[in-house]
Amino acid sequence: MNFADPSSALLAAAGGDTVKLFDVSVEPGDPCTLSYTPSPAFHVNSVKWNHTNLVVASAGDDKKISLWRKNGQSMGTIPLAGTDSGDNNEESIMAISFSNKGSRYLCSGGSGQVVRIWDLQRKRCIKWLRGHTDTITGAMYNCKDEHLASISLRGDLILHNLASGARAAELKDPNNQVLRVLDYSRISRHLLVTAGDDGSVHLWDTTGRNPKVSWLKQHSAPTAGVSFSPSNDKVIATVGLDKKLYTFDSGSRRPSFCIPYEAPFSSLAFRDDGWILAAGTSSGRVVFYDVRGKPHPFTVLRAYGSSEAVTSLCWQKSKPVLVNENNCTAETALLGGAVEDSILMPDPLPSATLSTLSTSVTTAGSRNPSRSGPSVEPSSMLAASSGSMPSSLNSSTAEETPLRSSLWAGGSLARLHPPRKYNFKDDMEVFSPLVEVQPITPSLDKLWDEPDGAKKDHLSVDKKPSLLFPSSNRRYPLSEGGGSDLNPIFEWKSSSTSIQSMKPHRRIVIPSI
Repeated sequence: MNFADPSSALLAAAGGDTVKLFDVSVEPGDPCTLSYTPSPAFHVNSVKWNHTNLVVASAGDDKKISLWRKNGQSMGTIPLAGTDSGDNNEESIMAISFSNKGSRYLCSGGSGQVVRIWDLQRKRCIKWLRGHTDTITGAMYNCKDEHLASISLRGDLILHNLASGARAAELKDPNNQVLRVLDYSRISRHLLVTAGDDGSVHLWDTTGRNPKVSWLKQHSAPTAGVSFSPSNDKVIATVGLDKKLYTFDSGSRRPSFCIPYEAPFSSLAFRDDGWILAAGTSSGRVVFYDVRGKPHPFTVLRAYGSSEAVTSLCWQKSKPVLVNENNCTAETALLGGAVEDSILMPDPLPSATLSTLSTSVTTAGSRNPSRSGPSVEPSSMLAASSGSMPSSLNSSTAEETPLRSSLWAGGSLARLHPPRKYNFKDDMEVFSPLVEVQPITPSLDKLWDEPDGAKKDHLSVDKKPSLLFPSSNRRYPLSEGGGSDLNPIFEWKSSSTSIQSMKPHRRIVIPSI
């Protein structure tokens, strides 16, 4: 075999209910180094290597994500048995993908029409990205882990913002065709390619609404695989059930090369160096092409029986996270030792509507031991790990302090100034990582108990949209100290007038934690 460097890269393949690992540099001899069946009789639809090159993740019709070390040791499945209902997965999984910065986060999509993001360190689902109305056939992070793209049988292409969970864009196949496969550029954050049942290939710049380039009906049958070259995102390769492999140059409206084969293709994967292309077939073979110049097949691997299609392929990474394979824990083999920083934010604490919270106040220091309140999604517990939140806030008109002399003894309240200007940019153009999620308290506006006819219109309110929560109301975290030295809180006003001179004065007493 002419595989050149890196000759040690292993190829993971899925066919039927079996996952196999191949050392394609072995000659002669059996290149298969490991073969295992995650769930007998359940087809495997997707397989991926993690960032240490020690763990393979696979998923399929068994509705689980299976993790195996390349030495043959099973690391269990996700979700864990007996976890709460938010982690239960009752769908066949069609696609999985690791984030690009590390192996802690993995996304999945399938017949449940929801993209799920799993935290493999905590072994649970932390985010649900909705919007599809049919089976999801592909899901993948962009190269900066800022956005996640997903496609479906209905032809929808949705871009999800990973920080907010909002949909950054909702696009559609130009011909309203089923979308089967997609791939993100490893180099350009906004460049992705999709293909589907009509044989057309569309190159998208996700800052626009329409494909940048379309190669219409190149395949005469459904497209089964598409991939950017990892080293040059101007080069795109596709395979289809029409037994043809195409390569495209994004600067041309015509395909660069067309290479036929004797059997329909079913999957595709570029090696990280961009030289070698592995194409799986419906007859259980994997055909290897050297794409330097005109692609030509130089060897064929008999991976599965002739009746089993090779449904997924994935190469090991050329620059893995290095760990001591012979002396590392299962968690280190999976995550690489250090937990990477990520812009991924779990779903926020319960999006409690203010109508569900009580608007009267109890005496300071009291709280409701029953912790009644809105229901919490599983991901909420992660977001609340940095602090606690009372389950109910009560207010009382008896706690009003109309006299300035009875405000507080802790000194004057520091003045708050509004930012001089706001710099709003396209969500696709700028992103600020979010490291910590603070607990949420109700909007300050709702804690005021106004007497009849009283208005607060004379106070200017900060109307800057929140990048963290969709509500325009400013939310304030509770003091972590939980002491009795509570200071009144006022909305800030951009003027030279002292805040203490505002009338009437209100004091809000928040229960101690």
